[in-house]
Amino acid sequence: MNFKQQAETFMSEIASRKSDPVRPNTLHVYRSLLDARILPLLGKENMAEVNNRTVKALVARLTEGGLSPATITLAVSLVKQIVKSAVNADGDQLYPRTWNPRFIDAPRVEPTSQKAPVAPIAAITAGLAAISGEVRVLVALLAGTGLRIGEALALTVSDWDPTAGTLRVHSTMVHGQIQGETKTKAGTRVVDLDRGLNQLLYSLFENREQAGLLFLTGERTLRRRITELGLPGFHSLRRFRITHLQTQNVPPVLTKFWAGHAAGDMTERYTKMGAQIEERKAWSERAGLGFQL
Repeated sequence: MNFKQQAETFMSEIASRKSDPVRPNTLHVYRSLLDARILPLLGKENMAEVNNRTVKALVARLTEGGLSPATITLAVSLVKQIVKSAVNADGDQLYPRTWNPRFIDAPRVEPTSQKAPVAPIAAITAGLAAISGEVRVLVALLAGTGLRIGEALALTVSDWDPTAGTLRVHSTMVHGQIQGETKTKAGTRVVDLDRGLNQLLYSLFENREQAGLLFLTGERTLRRRITELGLPGFHSLRRFRITHLQTQNVPPVLTKFWAGHAAGDMTERYTKMGAQIEERKAWSERAGLGFQL
């Protein structure tokens, strides 16, 4: 069996397994990385020959190609998972490996090497003053809730409760297609809206059909418009919101709940926080937006 055949078996298994199936977003990332970077180099290799030497050569080629340390690290991890997934009828590994990270020599992922800009308050305020319509509402929504862009673009009018001032997040959009799940399990949540932000949504969407999407403009166009405003990107608005909540001393468990982050060893408290509507609302009003609409 060659590596490509095992890779296809692996992708099928992780998508359909009963225990912790991989989510659509992750499948899409794996598929893209395999097709564009890994299979062209390793696809025809016999599984018995995929070892430290092979992976070291893969790392060298990806480094020459200018890929980021994070992407190279993910590629190495994916190759290891595929090799490990090859088992016999008894569930024993067919190609057990003792991986040697020092020999493979993948670039280290340093926190400082990752570009993680936070949108400046002045840029958000100036941007909101310079635009109107869907783009204005999207900028305010991302900066005022911390939603991921895929989560925001998958929202329908029925996901928004203008009376309660909440958004129900339960799906995401990937390359123009709505996936029935969020990026992570914690991503399925209810997000509380600031009163002013809720009113802004009402001014644009009050007459939109219940079955329709909130945002009709394509992601590529929205990305271009946001860049023209001088904002570092969609995710910089999400980082702004999380940073703002932290500076306002919002309980970490609630910040994680609104952001759709896993709560770690605080799972029980996290679950309870989701049900404590009045407490969430009080903190939402206390924290505010951190910028002017």
